[in-house]
Amino acid sequence: MRSALLKHGVRATAAAALVLATSLGAPAVADTADNGDPQGQADVGLRAPRPVDVQITASGIEAPQSAQAGLVSFRVRTDDPNGHFLQAFRPHPGVTVEQVLADLAKAVSHRPVPTAEGISAVRDEADLFGGAQVTPSVPETFTAPITAGELVLLDFGAFLADPAHPVTRTLQLQGHRMSGSPTDFADSLVIERDTADGPRFDVHGLDRAADGILVHNSSSELHEMAVQPVAPGTTDAQIQAVFDRTAPGPLPYTGRPVGLGVLSPGRSALLETRNLPPGTYVLLCFVPDDKTGLPHAIKGMHKVVVLT
Repeated sequence: MRSALLKHGVRATAAAALVLATSLGAPAVADTADNGDPQGQADVGLRAPRPVDVQITASGIEAPQSAQAGLVSFRVRTDDPNGHFLQAFRPHPGVTVEQVLADLAKAVSHRPVPTAEGISAVRDEADLFGGAQVTPSVPETFTAPITAGELVLLDFGAFLADPAHPVTRTLQLQGHRMSGSPTDFADSLVIERDTADGPRFDVHGLDRAADGILVHNSSSELHEMAVQPVAPGTTDAQIQAVFDRTAPGPLPYTGRPVGLGVLSPGRSALLETRNLPPGTYVLLCFVPDDKTGLPHAIKGMHKVVVLT
C-alpha cells in the first residue's frame, strides 16, 4: 500500500512539474494522435511502448532502420567491458548533422572558451532526447516522446575519445501516435533545475535501484544524469571536495557510471536500469556550463542517493 501511494505521489508531482514546464513553453511530453486514432485515446494508459533494440559494439551501433514515432523506448546494451554512452539527437530544420557534431567537438575540447561556445551552439541547433550510459552488466532503457522524422544515435563515449571520427546511426521514426506519457511508468522523479547557486538535481522518491526514474530538464541549459557508484557513507560535501581538489585520500568512486544522456531544456525522459546493484550512488552532470565551460558537477550539480 505504501509503495502504491508513493508511486501515485511521484506521478502527481511529475505530472504537475511537466504541466508547469509545458505552460512556460517547453515541449509537450506526448504526441497527438495520428489519422488512424482521431480521438487520441487508443494507446493512452499504462502500456509500455515496444522497445527499439540498440546494441553498441566495437563495430559500431546496431539498430533497426525505422521505428514508430510517439513515445519511443530504446533498449540499450553493450558487450564492451569499458561501457558505452549512447546519445539521441535531432538537428533543427536547416542545421546539418555535421554542424551539430562540429560544435559538439568544441564542447568536449576541455578549453573553457571553445567549450562554452560549442555547448551553447549545440543547445540552440538540436533537440537532445537523452540516451543511455551502459555496461555489459547494466543495460538500460530510456523512453522519450519524439515526433516523426530522422533521429541520430551517437556513440558519445567513442566521440569523447575521437571527435574527428563520430560513430553514428540514423533511425527513421514514422507515424504520429499518442502512446501515453513517461509519467505513466515513473516510480521516482529527478528535476534538473536552475537555482541561485547554480544547476541542481531535485530528487523525489528515488530510493530503489529498480526504480523507473523520470528525468525532466526544467533549466535553460543542457543536462545529463550520470549514476555512479560511490563508497557507503559518501556525502555531497565529499563529492564537492573532490571537484575542489581539497579531498584527502582516495576518490570515493567504486565503479563505472551508468545513467541518462543529455536532455534539452524542457525535455523529459524515463530511465530504467537492469541489474543495478543496491548501494550508494551519486547523480552527476558533466555537461559544461554555457558561460564558463566548466562541468556542471564542479558547480555543485551532484546528489548522493542510497538505493535499496
